[in-house]
Amino acid sequence: MDSNIREEQRKIFRKELYTLREGGYLSEAIVDTVARAHHQYHLDLNEMEAKPSVHENVKQVHTPIPKKTTIVKKTRTPEEIRERNITWLLNIGVIFLLIGGLFVATSNWESMTSFMKSGSIAIVAILFYGIAFLTKKVLKIEKTAFAFSVLGSLFLPIFILSLGWFGLLGSYLSITGEGRYLLGMLGSLLPVIVYYLFAKSLASRLFVWFTFVSVSLGMAFLLASFHFEIDFFYLGMMIFNAATIFVYHQVKNKESIKLFTKEFIPYIQVNLVLSTLFMLFLFDNKVVYSFNLLLTAIIYLSMMYVSGRKEYHFIFSIMIVYGAYHLIEHSFLDYIGAIIYALVGFGMVFVPMALNNQFSLNKAFQYTSAVISGMAFIYISLEGILLRAGNPSIVLMLAYFIITVNFVYLSHHGSRRFFPYLSAFFAASSIYEIIALISKTFDIINFSLQLSITGFILFSVLGIAHLSKYVKIIQTASRDVGLSIMVLAIMTAISFLLWWELGVLLFLFMVAAYLVYKKEERIFLKEAAVWIAPILLGLSIAAFGEEMNSNFSFYLHEFGYGVNFAIAAILVLLSSFVWRAVGEKRLDKISLYTSHALYTVAILQALFNQINFVWVQPLILLVGIGMYYYLYKKIGTKWVPFLVSIAALIAYFSIIQAILHRFTLSHTMNSLITSTGAVIMLLISYLCRKNDLNISFAFGWVGHSIYPLTLLFTWFAFQKDCIYSFILALFVYAISTKLMTVEWKIKAFLYGSFTSLFFIVTTVLDQIINQSFGNYEFVFTSALLLLFAFFAKDEYKKRTAYYLIPFSIIGIVFTLITYPFDFLPYLVTLAYGFGTVFYLHKIQWDVLGIVPLFLAFIATVEFTYSSDLGELAKMLVTGGVGIVLSIIGQLVYKRLVEYGPKIQQLKIDGFTFVSFMFFGLMYLFEDPFIWIHAIPGVLIAISFLLQRKRVPERLSVLMTILGGAYLLQPYYSIMAKLNIPPLWEREVIVLPFIILIIFIRRCLKGRYAEITKAVQWGVLLVVSLLLIQDGLASNTIYDAIIVGTLSLLSLLAGMFLQIKSYFFVGAGVLLLNVFLQTRPYWGNMPWWFYLLIAGLILITVASFNEWNKQKANKGETTFIMVLKEKVIATMKKWD
Repeated sequence: MDSNIREEQRKIFRKELYTLREGGYLSEAIVDTVARAHHQYHLDLNEMEAKPSVHENVKQVHTPIPKKTTIVKKTRTPEEIRERNITWLLNIGVIFLLIGGLFVATSNWESMTSFMKSGSIAIVAILFYGIAFLTKKVLKIEKTAFAFSVLGSLFLPIFILSLGWFGLLGSYLSITGEGRYLLGMLGSLLPVIVYYLFAKSLASRLFVWFTFVSVSLGMAFLLASFHFEIDFFYLGMMIFNAATIFVYHQVKNKESIKLFTKEFIPYIQVNLVLSTLFMLFLFDNKVVYSFNLLLTAIIYLSMMYVSGRKEYHFIFSIMIVYGAYHLIEHSFLDYIGAIIYALVGFGMVFVPMALNNQFSLNKAFQYTSAVISGMAFIYISLEGILLRAGNPSIVLMLAYFIITVNFVYLSHHGSRRFFPYLSAFFAASSIYEIIALISKTFDIINFSLQLSITGFILFSVLGIAHLSKYVKIIQTASRDVGLSIMVLAIMTAISFLLWWELGVLLFLFMVAAYLVYKKEERIFLKEAAVWIAPILLGLSIAAFGEEMNSNFSFYLHEFGYGVNFAIAAILVLLSSFVWRAVGEKRLDKISLYTSHALYTVAILQALFNQINFVWVQPLILLVGIGMYYYLYKKIGTKWVPFLVSIAALIAYFSIIQAILHRFTLSHTMNSLITSTGAVIMLLISYLCRKNDLNISFAFGWVGHSIYPLTLLFTWFAFQKDCIYSFILALFVYAISTKLMTVEWKIKAFLYGSFTSLFFIVTTVLDQIINQSFGNYEFVFTSALLLLFAFFAKDEYKKRTAYYLIPFSIIGIVFTLITYPFDFLPYLVTLAYGFGTVFYLHKIQWDVLGIVPLFLAFIATVEFTYSSDLGELAKMLVTGGVGIVLSIIGQLVYKRLVEYGPKIQQLKIDGFTFVSFMFFGLMYLFEDPFIWIHAIPGVLIAISFLLQRKRVPERLSVLMTILGGAYLLQPYYSIMAKLNIPPLWEREVIVLPFIILIIFIRRCLKGRYAEITKAVQWGVLLVVSLLLIQDGLASNTIYDAIIVGTLSLLSLLAGMFLQIKSYFFVGAGVLLLNVFLQTRPYWGNMPWWFYLLIAGLILITVASFNEWNKQKANKGETTFIMVLKEKVIATMKKWD
């Protein structure tokens, strides 16, 4: 059986046993005998389960897995929901009444006599009791009655205290008088009678506790009234506790007060704890205080032993720690306080042995010991840092050693994995204290070295060496913690720039990594160690080199970081030969990889940090080519030649930089240097393609990858001489296109040729033709590409189209930014755009035709704004162009959108879409004629209506709705120019929306009825609110008449047409209009009057609801029920 289940059964048995004893069914002797027998039985079962079974491997018992119980959310019954709603109505009504009544009372509070003030509090209590009586006897709502009974009961002590506060009982029994404690006693004991009666009548545990607490408070006030010393006061409280316990034993078997006796045991425990806490905080002598704490802890331990309640061990632990703290800090034990703190934590482990393991609290006290020891470690460590300035101490060393032994013990007797790690951590603290004590005489050993040596000793001695079976349990944890400490030491050395120390630390860590590789059983750590060891060796050498940089400026400026990492890489490469000689093949291979990674860092350092770039930098790069080539020959991987090619390219530029430092070249030669590097890469690729395909592939990829970048650099740096580089690029890309057989490569190099041609044309135009009249590089290049496509083969025509189309669209955009954009650039842009549209139509890419048409529209907008035409002429021309485009779209395309099996065969009527843009452009031109403002909207509405047969049938009605809805725009534009009287202005604005929603519902013919109903409701409500707001703003009788007439028409229309929205909105607005017009009559009433009315209404509604329900339960039918059913039946027939 599971130990947790048996422990739970043992708890149940002991609880029942002590219940029988408290009930008087068993004597004290019998209970003690049975408890000891059951405890021994429990221990015997544990021992039997600990022994392995003889037939354990013969037969397996399959315990059925219990099904997980699904927690079903409680569903309220209709009766419960009704009671909840009535309760809320009553609560809100009472709150409203209280707020209103309190305001009425407090607004005149200063003028009221003391008797009236106390009487008001009494009236509130009586009011609560009255409501409780009403809800219980009349409405039969028990919960609400109980709540109001509690509220009324809480006001009783307040009423008694108010008598003393206002001095109604004389100066002696006032709050500030000599008899104030007697007043407190009266306020506590007089309500006891009421609480007792309510506890009996309602069978409420809450009122039982009210009674107990009131009696305790009353006794406390009674003892305080005698002005005893604090000791006698608490003696009296203890006598009171003893007396209550005696009374409990005398009356515990009486059925009449069983409700009180059931709650007595928890009450007396709470009272005991409170009394104890009072005693703790009232004594001032710290040493005596500490003994009291320790004595109290022993008392609680005894109470746990006697009563069997294991919860007391929490209080016992807290009292022990708190008492030990006061005893140590305020006595001669302060000097060795760290050791005593550690011993307190260790001693908690042995507490269960003192109790003969009676309560199975081994785990609890083990965790308690761990927590106390951990807190002791933190406390004594902080004390050592803050008070002793971090100086090492033998006391601290011994304390850490005791804590280590404690956690090793816990590791042996506990099941938690973190105990061994805590043991290792505390062992490291002890070792560090020893090393710190030894290092006092050696200034060279700083904190980082101390920390690293601590980690290495912990790792090697407790983690690797086999010292004893007792510490074997923390061997793995010691290795992990030791490595972590060494990492921390390395981080501190880096932080303080301790370079030679860092080299030593990294070397020690390398040794530890090798030991992990040889001794560790965890695979992931072995794999990590075998990779880390060569890296640590290289970084250690680099750290020693950094020490050279720090001490010698010449070395830093001439050799710097690059040479340090290069030497580290070469030495790691040499170490791979040593590993190979001793048979460590994995370390040999990984050292090879590590050396090349370090040499890559060396190259980066040589490129970006200070170094002699005349001969040191090129030398490092040339050696790098050899290093990478050696790696390629060793492993033969295809990606390594890329490193060779990149190193070669960088070496080329480094050598060129060294040459330019000594010699001066012409401007043309300088312009060819950058792109020539890429050409050299491609030439090497071509020459190596028969000897080594991998080398050829890598040099080709690198060359083609950087070639565009070098050309761009040449374009920006040498604008006049860059033409030679682009002519060379044209031939290079053309040759590459002929040599390639893969389609995407052919397209890439072909497009590279086209791009080079564009830059050649651009350069020629910059040098030959004056560019002041426009940007036509794209136009000429597109013409040449179109000519090439005309004479090329079919496959090259398709390839050219994928480049020519986006290139031409980009070209149109660039021609748009010509300044000034006069008639010639406008004609060129239009020709360029329509030529692109013609080409798209020819190759059946109509889906993209809208893009150049849109750009032509942008060109028209730009030209129109820069021309001298009048506003009316601009509007008519723009509208005419839009009409022409719309007609062309109607003639060329049967549908607005024609779908095909492929994306290229998708056809979109770009002419129609762009015509809408031209119609929209008409809005930007102003004209004094009123009728002109309606033309754009009318044209757009007509265009929508013309699309009815050009869209799918399901969208035809949408075009009709859009066309009809858009007619509102010309309507509002004309209304804006007319002088409409302010009285009718809001009506003219909002009423067309009602016509629009009627038009939409007529067009849909019953479709989407639910959505259109909701929209109709929304429109009516918004229109109504806007009209009401307009009426309130002007506040004239004419607005009231208009709003009333419109609402009456809506009500009548809704009634005759049986439409709910018109009926209810009309009725609501009509009532609201009447309500607002009568505002002078009801607006002058005070706000609390409304609270009183609301409270009365809520209470009345709740009461009437209950009355109606009771009538229905009797089978009677009320007028309200008949009327409600008729109204609901009628409303269901309406739309």
